[in-house]
Amino acid sequence: MHTLDIVVYLDGSSAARRAVVYLAPLAHFAHVQITLLLDQQHEAQAELLFSNAERLLQAANTPVRSIRGSTPERAIVLAARACDADLVVFGPLSRQGWQRWLGQPSVRSLARRLTTSMLLMRGRPNELRRALLCAAGGSEVLRDAEVTADLLGPLQAQVTILHILSQMPLIFEQRINEPEFLWEQMLAADSRVLSNIEAARTILHAVDVETKVRIRVGMVVEEIKAELRTGGYDLLVLGAHRTTTPLDRVLLEDISAELLRDSPVPVLLVHNIRGKDDADSTAR
Repeated sequence: MHTLDIVVYLDGSSAARRAVVYLAPLAHFAHVQITLLLDQQHEAQAELLFSNAERLLQAANTPVRSIRGSTPERAIVLAARACDADLVVFGPLSRQGWQRWLGQPSVRSLARRLTTSMLLMRGRPNELRRALLCAAGGSEVLRDAEVTADLLGPLQAQVTILHILSQMPLIFEQRINEPEFLWEQMLAADSRVLSNIEAARTILHAVDVETKVRIRVGMVVEEIKAELRTGGYDLLVLGAHRTTTPLDRVLLEDISAELLRDSPVPVLLVHNIRGKDDADSTAR
């Protein structure tokens, strides 16, 4: 099992403390290495913040302590690059900074500068046991499943793969709650969707993650929110999707920003794998 390197940003907030508690069961495994991160604005509180987090984690491996960057965003980018992290974890920043981060320029800036997946703490989750993985149906869902498996596999958690059919003829409106009918419609729309979802299930089953598939019909954001309200989840996974046009990119970032703002549970944004040269040029 490969080492799972996770960077956790600390700023003394309740959200940062919840992030540490949320990750503590995972930190108990020997293959997980945690880096605790502060920005330079919190350097005077370093010993208190580091020692409190270490006490909560009770990690199998002694966490690495790191102080980098003059701002939270800069600290996160530098730390992720320095340790080649698999995941960076942080809560809402200061109110002004958080609102700025949710705006289009900040979402694009941070997401494009990071070359790793990121987990934003939202809500007040008690534990990491049930995840909702949103699958558009492309082959990117395999990467999403791999990252989800890394996090949930050691915890013997459950995953629901959600696929949304955005259009359905009105004559079939009475049948949108019939699972077998929805499977038929998904297969008719694109047989590759079913193949990719089954492949994602195989990845998750390989690490003993119980997996099921849920199909909903409607607008993407509204249906994801509805599933979150009723499904009892404690993690939302938004996947690594390729965008072929500027419009695709804007639409995807709008969806991600709305779910980041409104999700009642932590949100995992899986980063697309790219060539090293491309990733390095983006990080500069």
